[in-house]
Amino acid sequence: MNETDKTMGNEKADIRSLPYTEANLQKVAKVIKDGGIAVFPTDTVYDIGCSVKKPEALKRIFKIKDRPLSQSLSILISRPEVALEIGDFKDKDLDLLKKIWPGPWTLIIKAKVTLGQGGVGPDGTVALRCPDHGIALELLRASGDTLAVSSANFSGGRSPVRFDEVDSEILEKADAAIDAGVCPLGGETAIARIDRKRISIIRTGCVSKDEIARVEALLSQLIQN
Repeated sequence: MNETDKTMGNEKADIRSLPYTEANLQKVAKVIKDGGIAVFPTDTVYDIGCSVKKPEALKRIFKIKDRPLSQSLSILISRPEVALEIGDFKDKDLDLLKKIWPGPWTLIIKAKVTLGQGGVGPDGTVALRCPDHGIALELLRASGDTLAVSSANFSGGRSPVRFDEVDSEILEKADAAIDAGVCPLGGETAIARIDRKRISIIRTGCVSKDEIARVEALLSQLIQN
């Protein structure tokens, strides 16, 4: 290996474990916009993600995680308004969505846009979330307002809530990573499925019973509007 190869290898190794700074976040955003994949923190767990506009990057995430394509990725959004562009929401739903997001909720609803394979489920639904985490939101804004993501673990494994819990093999296969220590909520999101006639709570995750009841009531209003 010549000196140039060594230098490039060191640079790639370094970018896989970047402490959070504004400059480092911009480096990771560029990796994503250029079609790469990155590991980064959210309010709940560390995610591995890519641009929804880069189909090859989407495929790489499934391969890295050993995840079936039938199990679509979640779509992180930078603000609730973005959900109106992707999911089958009405404009008047926005006020209710702003009472849920940003926060630890993944909402599954029919998609109204075409996304790359793995971005929409076989049943035509999309899983949307707006995280309540400054670094994740900053990264979203810097890389195009949406990211296709999954927890940064192998399928069936434990979702990492600290950077040092992310498997070294996951980091080796990613193109970049931001180390921001511990995820504040330290657990998985709650998941709700929205049909126009009913609401189903699929997973409660790290969310309290009171919060489940609050959001279930909001979503019930949404389907009645």
